[in-house]
Amino acid sequence: MEPPAVFLYQVKFECHFGPGGEGMRYLQREFTNREEFMYFDSEIGHYVGRTEQGVKQAEAQNKNPAVLEDKRAAVERFCKHNYGGVKPYTEERRVPPNVKITPSRALSLDHQNLLVCFVSGFFPSEIQVKWLRNGVEESGVVYAQLLQNGDWTYRVEAILETVPEHGDSYTCEVEHSSLQEPLRVHWKPETSESARSKQLTGIVGFVLGAVFTLVGLIIYLKNKKGPARLPIPPNEGLLS
Repeated sequence: MEPPAVFLYQVKFECHFGPGGEGMRYLQREFTNREEFMYFDSEIGHYVGRTEQGVKQAEAQNKNPAVLEDKRAAVERFCKHNYGGVKPYTEERRVPPNVKITPSRALSLDHQNLLVCFVSGFFPSEIQVKWLRNGVEESGVVYAQLLQNGDWTYRVEAILETVPEHGDSYTCEVEHSSLQEPLRVHWKPETSESARSKQLTGIVGFVLGAVFTLVGLIIYLKNKKGPARLPIPPNEGLLS
């Protein structure tokens, strides 16, 4: 026996507002099987159908003055009444971003490299991210899509394609409402993880080479000197 067909009906009640609660707007959206078929918008004061069936239902609801009066009053009764309670978690909530710079390719001077500035864990979503090279803002920065985390915070990536030169200094600068001043994270090719690893490998190789050279020189000089001999004077004035 086949299971019965699943039918899903949803109603969403939304309150939209600007800074300080200005422009408060009530929106009631109705769905069947995840498709929105009708909504009420307090800014226009009546229902609007989005599907053929939704248009019919909207027309029926709009003919009822009591229903429209009740929905129009939801701005005061529902949105403004609850605004003070949710304000600390919405309008006043501030979470500062975490910033990390990562080269996406192995660092190579005089070759194209991608530098990625990961900015994550911030709220609200409005943010400005810049790339600076030697203190000058770079153009042509590519921004990945702003994404939501599962904890009401956001993340974004700023990607810079560049040809690093010796002595260059790169800075990812972030401006956000949670920060009193721009947050700057610096990165230099010489101090990158790849460069430090190569530098350490070179130092170790040089030290080992010097040790083997010194040991070889000592062995060579020792073999060249040979065993010690006592001088013997010539046979002069011997008695017969």
